[in-house]
Amino acid sequence: MSEVHSPAIVYISPAELVVHPKLIEIYGENEVRPALEKSISEKGILESLKVSARTGVNVVLAGKCRLQIARQLGISAVKVEFVESSSPEEDLKLVLDFNLHREGGKTHYQKFHEGQYWESVLRPQAKERQRESARRLNESKYSNLNTSIDESNSQLNKGKPVIREVSENLRISVGSYHKGKKVFEYISQLRDLQKFKAVVALEAEFNRSIDAAYKFVCNQDICNQVIDLIEADEIGSISDGIAWMRNGDRNPFRRFQVGQVYQFKERLRPELEIVGRVIGITNEFVVFGLRNLVNMNLEIVNLRPRQINAELQDEPSAEQRARILHLMEKFRDVFPVQVSLAELLKLPNLTDKEEVLLRMYESDVFEKTWEDYKNQMQAMEVSTNRKKDNIRAA
Repeated sequence: MSEVHSPAIVYISPAELVVHPKLIEIYGENEVRPALEKSISEKGILESLKVSARTGVNVVLAGKCRLQIARQLGISAVKVEFVESSSPEEDLKLVLDFNLHREGGKTHYQKFHEGQYWESVLRPQAKERQRESARRLNESKYSNLNTSIDESNSQLNKGKPVIREVSENLRISVGSYHKGKKVFEYISQLRDLQKFKAVVALEAEFNRSIDAAYKFVCNQDICNQVIDLIEADEIGSISDGIAWMRNGDRNPFRRFQVGQVYQFKERLRPELEIVGRVIGITNEFVVFGLRNLVNMNLEIVNLRPRQINAELQDEPSAEQRARILHLMEKFRDVFPVQVSLAELLKLPNLTDKEEVLLRMYESDVFEKTWEDYKNQMQAMEVSTNRKKDNIRAA
């Protein structure tokens, strides 16, 4: 078992220290840590670097960033605490132990790099527990069954499942760990294939969102094409690749545009109108606005392209939509009017009552009422400012 020397803290020149390669592999050679750099420049290095001298070389097991910043700032000596280790395996274990809850945050990719190590350590331990439980269970056949089997079953329950323990070490959910592991393994495959541009792009997407990277990797058709585009220097990121696919000939979203009206072959639900307007397009769904014929309200329905059994229709409300857009520009500083008009644009067509509302907004009476209201508000503002000026003058 590796131990930390308790008392001795020494000061060593940064030139006499080398960084353990696993730290560079996981966290990168040069990290940007502005808060840590500011702290060290003002207060010095407060926490000692953990160093192993097992091979005769001073190898940093924890404190890579502190050493990097010390060199940048020209600090002549850094605080070091030597730790005992008897093998390369113990050095590696100390690297991961010391950096388990590393300050400054870790990227998802860095966490899963650590997770790979923790699995390699914990799985043999779990197998050994299983063998020991089986041995005890076997012995119980020749002893008091009621007592021994209960004891053996309690042994089986000792120790957490490996995946749960690893995910707890990394402070992520078990579900996210399963998803992230698939992405991490795919990034490793890309690295083995020397597709380094794709590695950088997918690692960036992975660090942004485990879920988004997982969905991308699972969609092999899109994934393979985007990877090829990145390697060919045609695009620079996963999101750019997905956008390219959305505009490509094979993209299932290609035929849909915001504002189009479709008539479905069958009602999506009995109470919904059979005609709907496209009001949005996301990475997964075409978003339709349909009227609920029971309460006449707008309902939003998200459909994947393959679920849409509908035909494009000619615009049924072109003249009304032009009037709505004109009113939105006219009353752009009146939020309630903007909201009601924006909702009208989501409907495939307007009812008679909604047409009356539209005419009311267009009427001279409404415009005059609004102008009177604005004039009153301006007069109140002038009066308030005069009172403030009088108070300041007094």
